[in-house]
Amino acid sequence: MRWEQVCIATLALVKAAGRSYFSNNTVTRTKDKTMFDTVRKFARALRVPSTQDREMAYLNESRDRIDLEYRMRQVDRGMFRKSGF
Repeated sequence: MRWEQVCIATLALVKAAGRSYFSNNTVTRTKDKTMFDTVRKFARALRVPSTQDREMAYLNESRDRIDLEYRMRQVDRGMFRKSGF
């Protein structure tokens, strides 16, 4: 056999083995999924709240309807948005 034929045959075997391994190995999938879920939770905990998140938290702290309307006016005026100089 020539070198190119050996490489092509080896590549085909590796692809077939990879397909069968990943399609039949559900334990690895769930293990990887739980690992990435942990990483996602950690990243979410370190995330800086967006402007919309801060506005919503501010509005949710209102005590009554009048306080909510006052806070809504403040948000509409740009209380949480960056001011451009």
